[in-house]
Amino acid sequence: MAQSLITNLGLEKGDRIGIYSPNSAEWTLLQFAAARAGLILVNVNPAFRGDELGYCLKKVGVKTLVMPPTFKKSNYINNVKEIIDLPKSAHDLIDSKEFPELKHVVLFGAEE
Repeated sequence: MAQSLITNLGLEKGDRIGIYSPNSAEWTLLQFAAARAGLILVNVNPAFRGDELGYCLKKVGVKTLVMPPTFKKSNYINNVKEIIDLPKSAHDLIDSKEFPELKHVVLFGAEE
């Protein structure tokens, strides 16, 4: 998994990768993969909504954000869409003047 973060997402040692999720198995896997790849894992409070999420992403310069689409009553993908225009294809990079560092949003798990 660590090699995939670097190869598939173009991350480099020292880049920041954010996890916007409640506790999960994927969260733990990402923590170990990020450490192995030399990435800085940023834990984004899963209770954050649009403005709070935006502030956090700008402040720390997250390059990739990893999250589930939803969890219980939280719709993480809608929170992201409030602040960022996501590309139509998952293979396209995010190009945002407001969030110049952010290039990828990676989803895991199924919608609940």
